[in-house]
Amino acid sequence: MVVEIYKKAFEYMRKNFVDSILFIISSAVLWFLSIAIPILGVIIYSYFYPNVVSWYYTKVTGDNINPDYKTAFLSLLIPNLLASIGVIYMLYNFYDITSVSFGSLVSTGYINPFGLISYQYVSYNPTLIIVEWAIIIISIILSILLLYTFYGSILGKVNKLSIYFEKSLILLAYIILYEIIASVILGIISIIYALTISISYGMVIFFILLVIFVVPTITLVALLKAKEL
Repeated sequence: MVVEIYKKAFEYMRKNFVDSILFIISSAVLWFLSIAIPILGVIIYSYFYPNVVSWYYTKVTGDNINPDYKTAFLSLLIPNLLASIGVIYMLYNFYDITSVSFGSLVSTGYINPFGLISYQYVSYNPTLIIVEWAIIIISIILSILLLYTFYGSILGKVNKLSIYFEKSLILLAYIILYEIIASVILGIISIIYALTISISYGMVIFFILLVIFVVPTITLVALLKAKEL
């Protein structure tokens, strides 16, 4: 069953290579916006990415689906918004700590016995770091727990925001296993290129193949498995 889904997903990707490239480009643009534009970028990503996934799935499989875009939107928005807030909070505190530390270093410098300037470093509250990472970890956990909610809503099997614990973990297992298998295969190919041509060229080949063959196929693997659950 696992092999069949992997094989079917790869065949869909291979036979619709141009559409797969368009899917990669569209996903990359939305992902970049979610990183480059805090909060607003996440909203844009969460709103348009379900449409991109739905288009890609129907294009390569020919299946008729009735996506619940509202549920798909919320299942992406909640964890990603939390992650964005966590990152913003972390960067803000890092900037604030760096600024305070730099000012304190300048003002508290003194001449040591060797004639060099020594500084007293400013300590910061570790509780803030714990809170920041807690927000990010919670967002990761939510994104995992909402895996089936997202892909199920794309297929029209889920019409409300809810957590499907077991089904989401099954999807996660399928995704991780495929990533491991694909990474090993592509890693071997890149090593061959590295040994025969150059290490840098091998690394570039690995990254390109990883993006082209793994990103769209993982999406199809998740959708095909979600269809069975």
